[in-house]
Amino acid sequence: MLKIDSNLSSIKKADLKLSKRNKNIHSQIHWLADEVSNFFKEPKKFAMYLGVIKRVGFGKAYQAFQEIKQSNAKEPQKLFMWEMRKTQINTNENTNKHK
Repeated sequence: MLKIDSNLSSIKKADLKLSKRNKNIHSQIHWLADEVSNFFKEPKKFAMYLGVIKRVGFGKAYQAFQEIKQSNAKEPQKLFMWEMRKTQINTNENTNKHK
């Protein structure tokens, strides 16, 4: 009987962890925007990060975020936005060349 009780308590702890998860995350882009805004301690800027990530694409934004997480930047959120702006400019230049 003791084993069953200990298993039930571990299941309840797992349920608590799942219930604290944000239920408004619908896609990879939403997940990344949530990760970025929480990492930079700016949860109120979730929408801004979501728009930026949608504009440049998930792959490029994820790669830049991983590099910034590993760096020792004093202001990583500014570095992230600079990287996104640089990526956006490069994407626009490549698009204009093909027209």
